[in-house]
Amino acid sequence: MLIIFVTCVVCLGNALGEEFNLYGEAGQAYSVDVNLGHPHQKLSVIVDTGSTTLAIASHPRIDSDIYFHADNSSSIYDNQKEVQAKYSQGMWVGRLISDYIQIPSLPSVLEVRSDIALITKSHKFFMNGSGWQGLLGLAYLPVGAWGDHIVVESWLDSLERTINKPVSFQLQLCGPIATDNATHCGYFRILDDQIQNENRSPMHITPILRKSWYEVGVISVRLISSFDTQSEMKESDTVSPSIDMCRTLNAEKSIVDSGTTNIRLPDTIFRQIVDELRNFAGQKANLLILDEFWYRGEAACWPEPQEWHLPWLAIDLLSDTCDHEYFTLMLTPQNYMRVVTAHNSSGEGGMVSEFCYKLGLEAGKKETVLGYTAMEGLQLLFNRSAGWIGWETSDCGPKAQIAGPYNLSMSLKDYCQLTHSDTDVAISIKAAQWALCAISIIAGAVLLYLLAPCIKAFFIRRSDRSTQISLSQAALVEQDVN
Repeated sequence: MLIIFVTCVVCLGNALGEEFNLYGEAGQAYSVDVNLGHPHQKLSVIVDTGSTTLAIASHPRIDSDIYFHADNSSSIYDNQKEVQAKYSQGMWVGRLISDYIQIPSLPSVLEVRSDIALITKSHKFFMNGSGWQGLLGLAYLPVGAWGDHIVVESWLDSLERTINKPVSFQLQLCGPIATDNATHCGYFRILDDQIQNENRSPMHITPILRKSWYEVGVISVRLISSFDTQSEMKESDTVSPSIDMCRTLNAEKSIVDSGTTNIRLPDTIFRQIVDELRNFAGQKANLLILDEFWYRGEAACWPEPQEWHLPWLAIDLLSDTCDHEYFTLMLTPQNYMRVVTAHNSSGEGGMVSEFCYKLGLEAGKKETVLGYTAMEGLQLLFNRSAGWIGWETSDCGPKAQIAGPYNLSMSLKDYCQLTHSDTDVAISIKAAQWALCAISIIAGAVLLYLLAPCIKAFFIRRSDRSTQISLSQAALVEQDVN
């Protein structure tokens, strides 16, 4: 069975003609159909690189009566443990079970038994009208659900343990199917890690800096108005990164998260980028759009689909090839001007059209999140064991491009402090441990000094008592001998 799996995933990696297996409605992430339990129950789950746990609705909701019926599965094992998870938006509480999961659109991937969190209550987790019933977490173990003395294994970990082989996965997100349709689609594939390590040359590679989320080094985010899709990026469009921007982008974390919709930027950088976009739209593109659209995430609507003549959004990422290199994701205006409603319909007054858009950027306080807005029109390969993400252009979706790599004269890891968090944490922990150790030694010495008289008296009494017992036993032996 293992040989068959390996052969099939190799074929899967070379085949580009499969039908889409990822879908989503406007404003919702990409989801894939899965079969859970025996007999199979078909459910839809988001492919989420920002979490780890397979979490499923276990009861009907106001907006959906589709959920996993635990009582109908003959293969379920109930751990009778409570687990929970909290996200940047929303949370849930559930009970931990294990059962079988199969992805029907990936027939070469084995059905495996996996830990599953059955969601019993949630807050701001399920979106109104969402077409999905849970999450398929694809990140590393540290960002899994938690409970008392529980380690919740992910589906990917269960798969790798079952086949005794590490795997990679690929996401190709195509965005809306057409300008008059807000439904988006894409591909999700499982691939062989070893083969991907041997064939990584055509891709632009960024290292995973910490194996929890898929944390990467974001060097800068900027707008480029002069980029020509038919030519290479101009020398003037390359960047010598601002130390303030670089360190601000990575101060908390910079992650690639397919479960998040927008590109989240630290507040100061978000304001800087959006101010520039707003001014460009008003002065050069003659687009008068309210501030509620630019800064508060509200929709703007037109009677016809829009062709945006706005700057490209450039996101510079640390390269895995060399510490002095970066490459640039070039995202079209169609990437970040997201269509959320698109329809033509006939009414009493004739044809009614509404095409509504939202800005695909939002303020993220101190964190940077490359949501699926930054991934549409591209193809990403997540190599979990080797610790890198490969980026390629795609044959579907917005015409996003990748430029570079570009060389600089400094170490970007040092310049942007991309590794300082772990070092500082380690130093802080060691300092705290040494301080606690010193305090413990001093406190112990003081306690011994104060208790010295009592301890001395105790041992004296103990010694006298021991002598008496010995004499008594000797006397008893002598009596027995006589």
